[in-house]
Amino acid sequence: MHVIKFPLRLGLLALLPAISLLAQTDETRWFHFDKADEIVPSTMLENQFAYDAGIAGAKDGLWLAWLEFVPGKGDELWVGQRGKDGWKSKTKLSEPGDYANPTVTIGSQGSVWLTYEAARFGLWHVFARCRQPRGDFGNEIGLSESEYDPNVAHRAAVDPKLGLCVIWQARKGREFGIRGVRLTEGGRRLPFGGGFPRGNKWSPDVAVTADGIVHTAWDVYADNTFNVFAQSFHVRLEAEPDPLRMDAGPSLGVATLPNFEAHARIAPDKNGKLWIAWEEDGENWGQRYTARLPGRKDSTHMTDKLGPLHRFRKLHLAQLDEKNSKLSEYEIPQPSFDLARNRTNAPEDLKDFGAFYENAQLVVDGKDRPWVVYRHFYVPWIGIELATHKQENMRVYARCLLPDGWSKLYSFKEGQGDGMQRISATATPDGVAVAWTTGRTDRRKTKDPHGVAFAEIKIGDAKAVLPAKSSERKLNSAPTTEPSPKRRQRPSAEVAGKHYELFYGDLHRHTDISLCFSPVDGTIDDAYRYAIDVAPLDFLGITDHTHDLQMGEPLAHIWWRSRKEVDRHALARRFIPFYSYERSRGDTDHNVISLRDDMLRPHTYPLPKFWTELDTNTITIPHQPFNRVLWKNKDDTHRTLLEVYQGMRNNTCEPDVADGLSGGHHFGIISSSDHLSTDASFACVWAEQPTRESLFRAMQARRTFGATAKMILKVTAAGHWMGAEFSAKQMPPITVKITATATITNLNLYVDGALKSSVADLLQGPVGSELTWEIPPDKSLTGPHNFYVRVTQADGNHAWSSPLWIDIQP
Repeated sequence: MHVIKFPLRLGLLALLPAISLLAQTDETRWFHFDKADEIVPSTMLENQFAYDAGIAGAKDGLWLAWLEFVPGKGDELWVGQRGKDGWKSKTKLSEPGDYANPTVTIGSQGSVWLTYEAARFGLWHVFARCRQPRGDFGNEIGLSESEYDPNVAHRAAVDPKLGLCVIWQARKGREFGIRGVRLTEGGRRLPFGGGFPRGNKWSPDVAVTADGIVHTAWDVYADNTFNVFAQSFHVRLEAEPDPLRMDAGPSLGVATLPNFEAHARIAPDKNGKLWIAWEEDGENWGQRYTARLPGRKDSTHMTDKLGPLHRFRKLHLAQLDEKNSKLSEYEIPQPSFDLARNRTNAPEDLKDFGAFYENAQLVVDGKDRPWVVYRHFYVPWIGIELATHKQENMRVYARCLLPDGWSKLYSFKEGQGDGMQRISATATPDGVAVAWTTGRTDRRKTKDPHGVAFAEIKIGDAKAVLPAKSSERKLNSAPTTEPSPKRRQRPSAEVAGKHYELFYGDLHRHTDISLCFSPVDGTIDDAYRYAIDVAPLDFLGITDHTHDLQMGEPLAHIWWRSRKEVDRHALARRFIPFYSYERSRGDTDHNVISLRDDMLRPHTYPLPKFWTELDTNTITIPHQPFNRVLWKNKDDTHRTLLEVYQGMRNNTCEPDVADGLSGGHHFGIISSSDHLSTDASFACVWAEQPTRESLFRAMQARRTFGATAKMILKVTAAGHWMGAEFSAKQMPPITVKITATATITNLNLYVDGALKSSVADLLQGPVGSELTWEIPPDKSLTGPHNFYVRVTQADGNHAWSSPLWIDIQP
C-alpha cells in the first residue's frame, strides 16, 4: 500500500477526492477507510443472533466459541470446530442465561479449554470447561470463587508447564483488581493475584512463555490519565502444601504519556520474546469539557487535547524486554493520520481528531511474525462540520510485521457496527484466523449481515511492502504513577435523626450506540471508565436512544448487551450503574431510569400511555431542550426529576422550571451531560445507603440538586429535606448549607419559580469551608408555596436545589 501525500495548503474540495482513493467503495462521503491490498473472504455463522465469538487454531481445524441470543430468554453458549468442509462438531453447552467472552484455548498437549463469564444469581464469575477424550466438554470449573463481584474481561493463554492460565478484572474492595489462576490438565486450580501494584486496573491480558513465566499487561488510572503497565511472575512448582509460589517482578511503565493509553495486548514468540500492543487517545481524557462555545449554539468545539471521550485512536506495537527494562517500538502504518494532519479546513488544535485505529488483537504466528488485527475508520468532518446521525460499519483489518518490514494490508468485507463488538484473533502456522461480531441494529434497515464472521489469512514466505520504522527507549522499573487510590469520603448529613450521604452521578450519558454524535461519544467501556475513575462518579445511567436500541423493542439484542454491562460494572458501595435509556420523542420525558432491566419500550406512543405501564420502580426525566407541551401531562409519581442544566448545550432551562412549578408539578432538580460533555454537570443525590435501591428511592423523594461542579448543597426546613412536601402553621426558616469549590458570589431564593431575594459575596472563609445561610420566614406568606435555591460561584459554576413545597396554614 502506498501512502498518499498532500500539499499542506490543499483545500477540502481537493482533499476529499484524494481521500476517496483510500476508500474501498464510494458508498458514503461521511466515513473513509484505508484501501486494503487484499480483501479476505469470510464465513458467517448460521444464526444472525450469534455474537461475542472467540477463535482458536488447532492442528485439525479452527475452534470457535460464541453466544446465540434467544429473544426474551438470553444467551446460549456454543462451541464448535470447523474443518475444510464445514463443521466437524457443533455443540450447545447451556440453556439461555447471562454469558460473555466465550474463549477457546488450545493447550500445549492439544487439550481444548473453554473459558467464559456467566452471571449466577446476579453475580458475574469466570468459569472453565475442558474437552474430554470422548469429545464432550466436562463439568464447569469455577475460577473466580471469591464472593467479590463482578469478575469480568477475562483473557486466557496456554501454559506450557501446567495447562492453562486465565486472568481477569475482579472487584477488590472498592476497585477493580487483577485475579488469575493456572489450571492443570486435570482441572486443578492454582490461584494467583498478589503482587500487582495498587490502582483501579482495567483490561488485563496474559501470556506464558515456555519457561513457565507468566507475563501480564493492563492499564490503570493514575495521575489524571490511563497508562499501560506490564509485570511478570516467576513461578516455581514446589511440594505440598504450597504447590505454586510466585515471585512478582517489577511493574514496568510501558506507556506513560499524559495521553489516554489503554487496552494492552501481550503475546510471546517461540523464543520467549514478548510483543505488546496498545491504543492511544488524547490528553486530558475525561477532564472538564463542554461542547458548546459561548454564544454558539450551532457548533461544537473539540480539540486533540480537550474534547469528548473518543477523539482519535492510534495503535502502538513494541517488543518488550522485561529483563533489561527496554521497549523497542515499531511504527504501525496508519495513513489516515497523514490525511487528518493535512486538512486545511481544520483548526490548528485539531490534527489527529477523527482518525481511529483501535481494538487491536495481537498474536504471533507459527513463523514468529506478530500480527495486529484491528478496527479502523476515518471521519474527516468530525469537529469541523456539525453533522449528526452518520454511521457506517467500521472495517476490520490485519497486518503482520515481517523480518524486512510490514506485510500488505488485509481487510474483510464485513465490518463492525459499534465499539463494544468483539474481535478475536488466533495464530496459525502461517498466518492468523479472526472472528468478529458484525452488523448494527439501529433505526435504519441495512443490507449488512448480522452475526459472527470468521476468516483465515495464510501468507507463507511473504515479502514486506512497507518499511518498519523502529525506536527504542528505557522503561521505568519503579514507576511512581500507580499510587494507592485515595478512598473517597462521601459528604454526610443528619436530618430528623437519619444519616444521609451525598452521591454524585450522571443520569443522561450516551455512547456510540446512539447515532447523534457517533463515534465521538465513545463506547460503553469508555463511559464506565470515565464514570468510575476520571470523574469519578458514584452512579451512572447510560441513556442510549430507543431509536438505536432497535426502536425500543423490549426483546432487542442490543438492549440485552447493554443491560448486561450494567451489572458487569457495578462496584459495591463505590459505583452503581442504572438500567436506563432515552425514549427519544419530542413530546415525551426522554430519559428513563429503572431498577428493572425489562422496561425498554418504543418511543412511538405518547407519554401518558407509557406512564400507565410503569410501576414505582421506574421514573422518567425531561431533558433539554425542554418541550413545554410536556407540562400538559402530569404524573408526580413517575416524573420525579427535571434536568435544569445540560453540559453538552452548556445551557439552563430555569424558565421551564418556573412554568412547571407554577403549573403545580412536583419535581426534583439535577444536571446532566447528554452527549460529548464530561465533568461539567452532576446529578447530586442525598441517599441513606450506597445501593441502587436507596439511590433510586432518594430520586423519587426528590432529595437531589443539580450542579456544574462538585459542590455540597443541603437545603432543609423544619426537619424536612429539599424535595419534601409538608404543612406548617407558619413558614419555617429555610437553612442552606453549602461547601463551595470557589468563592460564592450569589445565593438566590426562588419562591413559586420567581426570584424572591439575593445575597451576594457570602463566602469570606477559605474555599471548601461550609457556609450556612438561614432564610428568615416570610410571615406574609400563606397557603401552598414552593422554594428553591440557586448558588453562583465566581468561576461561573452553579448549583440548584430541589424545591421545598410548604403549605402554610395559620
